Amino acid sequence: HKHKELMPDEIYKIFQDEYVNIETPYKLIDFLLKKEPDGTRSGTVEVEIDGKHETFDARGNGRLDAVSNAIQRELGVTYKDLTYSEHALELGQSSRAMAYIGITGKDGKVTWGAGMDTDIITASIQALFSAVNRMKAGK
Repeated sequence: HKHKELMPDEIYKIFQDEYVNIETPYKLIDFLLKKEPDGTRSGTVEVEIDGKHETFDARGNGRLDAVSNAIQRELGVTYKDLTYSEHALELGQSSRAMAYIGITGKDGKVTWGAGMDTDIITASIQALFSAVNRMKAGK
């Protein structure tokens, strides 16, 4: 829209605003998942919806799958073909991780979201919430 070449910091800001840790209409508050004897993960996911806290039961073959199952069941969101990628943003123990998730809606459209956190699992779940929120917004 500016009819000019964008600088790297401008591109980064657009990416952050459009894809990373998108928190509306569903905001991830926390999750607690443990490994069951059969190898699955189960626990809870705490979500804020329109200022109200909700806690959902979660179960799946891994932490991301458990949260994905809870989102689809409890929020009535339907998607398939979850695509996932991650990488570190810096070196060292306190580095941040970036995760990217693409989900395919009922209409066949793929929607992407990104999550950033110092914990890769949290970044992955944030990316899933970002993708779901972007899908709900029609982006």
